[in-house]
Amino acid sequence: MEDPPEISWENTLGSPHGVPFDDDTKELLRKCLDVSVPPPIGVAELIRRSNEFPVKFPINTVRCATLKDRGISADTIELNANSVYPLIHEAMLPLIARWLKHKRLYGSPVEKAMYADMGLVQFIHRLLDKRAATFCGPIDRWKLLDNKTGFDGWESVGTDHEEEPLVLAKCLSYDEIKLSAMMVMSSHTEFINDGSRNNRGIVSSDPDVVQPRGVIIGVVGSRFQRPRFMEYQDIVITPEQNNIDNGYGSAMDGTLEEKRGMRVLWAKFYGEDYHPLYEEVTTRMRSKENKRYISSGCQNIFDIENYMKRTLLSAEIILLEANSRAEKQNTTAFLHVVGFGLGVWKKLQNQEVYFLKTFEIAIRKMNEKFKYVSDIMFAYFGHQKCGSAGNGDYLGDIKIHFARRAPHSRLFEADANKLLVVTYAWDGNTLPGNEFWKGSLSTSGDPAAACSTQIAELHNAKINPHACGASLHIASAEHGILHILDYAKLHLT
Repeated sequence: MEDPPEISWENTLGSPHGVPFDDDTKELLRKCLDVSVPPPIGVAELIRRSNEFPVKFPINTVRCATLKDRGISADTIELNANSVYPLIHEAMLPLIARWLKHKRLYGSPVEKAMYADMGLVQFIHRLLDKRAATFCGPIDRWKLLDNKTGFDGWESVGTDHEEEPLVLAKCLSYDEIKLSAMMVMSSHTEFINDGSRNNRGIVSSDPDVVQPRGVIIGVVGSRFQRPRFMEYQDIVITPEQNNIDNGYGSAMDGTLEEKRGMRVLWAKFYGEDYHPLYEEVTTRMRSKENKRYISSGCQNIFDIENYMKRTLLSAEIILLEANSRAEKQNTTAFLHVVGFGLGVWKKLQNQEVYFLKTFEIAIRKMNEKFKYVSDIMFAYFGHQKCGSAGNGDYLGDIKIHFARRAPHSRLFEADANKLLVVTYAWDGNTLPGNEFWKGSLSTSGDPAAACSTQIAELHNAKINPHACGASLHIASAEHGILHILDYAKLHLT
C-alpha cells in the first residue's frame, strides 16, 4: 500500500497563527464572557443523584457509594468528580458558529426554534444532556433514559417527520451527534481492575497489578456504520451520496443553497471550498498524483486525507490534555491510546495505518508543546508503526510503545511515578458505557471502561453537575487547555 499522505491542514492546532475567527465565531465567544464554573460537588450529593438515576446500574462496584465503603476517601472521590470537563478543539469554534447560523436560517421549524438564542455553552450542555443511554449497531438500536427501547428512526429527529419519543426536545439529531462525536470528556478516576475487555466490574484481587488511579479520556472515532450520516458524509464518496441533490459539488453545479450550505460549512472545516461530486473524485483517482483517494469496494471511495484530519482533531486534544493533566501533577504522562473507531465502525482494512500516522503528524508538529508527555502506548494494534516510529522508538521526546496492554495495568520501575492517562472509545450519542446500560458488560471498550473506572457516574451529566456545558475547556496549541471563560477573555479582551 501507499504511504499515508503528509497532510497540511490550516485548522490543525499546529498552525502557526491558530484558527482564524470570523465575526460569527467572535460573537459565539462573546456570549461566553459571563460563564461561571459549577460549584464543587460533595460525595453525599453525588451518591444521592446516582441513586435517583432512572436507568439501573448493572454493577455497583464502580459507584461512589461502594468506593467509599471500600475505603476510598471522600476527598479523593470529590477531587475526581470536580475534575470532570468536556473538551473541544479550538478549530471547532468557527464550525459550531457557522452550523448554528445555518440551522437558524435553513433548519426545520423545530430546529429554528431550538437554536434561536442558543450560545456555545448551552449547545455543549445539550450535547451532554440529551443523550440516549445506549445507541449501537448498523440499525441504531437505542434505549432512552426513560427505559424506552427501539431501533431505527433516529434520522427523523429534528425534521418535520419526527415522532415521539425520538424528538429534538428529548434527543440529539444526527447532525448534532456528528458534532458531539468531536467532543472529548476527561477527568481523574479510580481504577478498580486492569480494565481489560472482560473485566465485568470485578474488583482486582491483586491491587499490585493495577494502577490505583489516573486520568480517563472518552474519545469518539469516525463512524461509518450508517451511510450518508456523520463522518460518512465527508470521508466516504458514493454515487448515491455525492450528487447535486444532496448538496455536493461546486456552486456552478447548480446545488440549492439550502442543501449546499451544510455541505459547504463541513467542506470549509476540512479546508476545501466544497465537497466534490462522485464523478469528480473518480476523475481525480485516475491521476498519477493521487494519494488521497482509495477504493473501498462497491463503488465506495475513501478520502484518506479527510479521515486523517478528523482523527488528527481528536489526537491533538488527547495529547494536549494528557500534557496539561501531567503538568498539574508535576510529572509526565504515560498515555494509553486505543483504536477509537477501528472496531465495527471502520471502513478500510488498513485504516489503522492512517490512524497511527495522525499521531506522528501531531507530535512532530507540536513536539515542543508536549513537555509533560513522556510515553504513548498504542494498545492492541495490528499495525505496529506510528508513522515511521516502531515499538521503543522516539518521536521527538516521546517514547512510542506497542503492546497488548490492559489499560490500567500498574506502571513499574522508571514509569512508577508517571501519571497514567487512558483513553476509551466512547460514542457521540450515549452516556459513558453505552452497552453497559443494557447489561452488556464486555461487548466493547466502552462498557469495559464503565466497569473499571468511575465514568458511569462522573462523566454522566445527569449525575455529576460538572459534566456540563459551563465546564467546557478549549484545546489550543498556543495556550494549552483553557476553560471557555479564560479562552474567551484571551481572544476578546
